[in-house]
Amino acid sequence: MAHCEHSPVDETRALLALMLTPGLGPTLVGRCRDAFGSAQHTLAETASSWAKIRGISASKAGELKRAADAVVKSGGVQRELDAVARAGAAVVGLHDDAYPALLKLIPDPPPLLWIHGKLHVDDALALGLVGSRKCSGYGREQADRFAAQAVGAGLCVVSGGAYGVDIAAHRAALRMGGRTLAVIGSGLGKPYPAEHLEVFGAIARSGHGAVISEFPLATGPRPENFPRRNRIISGLSLGILVVEAAKRSGALITARLAVEDHGRECMALPGRVDTPGAAGCHHLIREGQATLVTCIADVLDQLGEAGQTLKAAMPADAQVLPAAPEAVGLSPSQAKVVEALTAGAVLSLDQLRAATEVSVGPLQGDLTMLELRGVIQKVAEGFRLKKAGGGRA
Repeated sequence: MAHCEHSPVDETRALLALMLTPGLGPTLVGRCRDAFGSAQHTLAETASSWAKIRGISASKAGELKRAADAVVKSGGVQRELDAVARAGAAVVGLHDDAYPALLKLIPDPPPLLWIHGKLHVDDALALGLVGSRKCSGYGREQADRFAAQAVGAGLCVVSGGAYGVDIAAHRAALRMGGRTLAVIGSGLGKPYPAEHLEVFGAIARSGHGAVISEFPLATGPRPENFPRRNRIISGLSLGILVVEAAKRSGALITARLAVEDHGRECMALPGRVDTPGAAGCHHLIREGQATLVTCIADVLDQLGEAGQTLKAAMPADAQVLPAAPEAVGLSPSQAKVVEALTAGAVLSLDQLRAATEVSVGPLQGDLTMLELRGVIQKVAEGFRLKKAGGGRA
């Protein structure tokens, strides 16, 4: 069938009509668009033609076609666009120049993206950082550490906005003034989890990233949405870093998609061998599905030419960016030490005592613990934050 060119605006509206049709999801909409050449042609086709699409039975085709026609006639498309505008968001279609170039390359790209915030061309230099929702303190610490260092190296951090590793990564990227993209498994009008609304708002309004969904604004969080969300995280990224994951973690779905479907790099952090929360990472490494990494330089080494270019631009004496005290579980007095060293570069014991107002005995205990954790380093002049390449795994 020969197809004529259509207006991008009209194509977006046609895609919206299909996405708002009950019973049609991103996968079926994508198949229809592939089969008929465009969403506009899909709406113009008959129910019998729809029945030829894999996943749409003959008995279901008529029902879906009538529902799609009803959405068009009811003004549902305009109501969705008006609601998106009121939310300060935008809808971007696969046919639009603003659609992320890397994401277009995966086998099943979302037909539409709902975006709150701004996408930049440089966001293609992205690291997907994923892991357990119920992560340990070590998992939160390493998510913070790697996300902070990633944005320091010029990478955008992509994650899923969920509890645990995801939100630690987003917060670290924001704290360091870097770029971060949160891909959520619900509509932008019902962001999940609700406890992270403040972080989502900060991402969208700060000019440092965007919150992204492939679902209409009012879509609630559903279990089937999250595996689909994972393919977008992988599709937006040059590589995936699994920070901490059990054997049945959703993060392993993202890792598998990255390696098997998207041709992207996969990396994993080692954890304690007797910790169930690290078993997924160890499985990936043992099976050769992921490369073991311990620092941001290792990550950049896995990201091909782009990673090497970013690595070459990093100062040789770049510091390991300190994790947020709340992320690593530092005591209040230990947090004061980190804050003082962040501001003062190298400080003697007396200078630290004055800056922290902590007495010598407890202060020496704090310094010992921070050294053991790899947060600080003792030098001839006193103490400083740990240098890049010398941090612990």
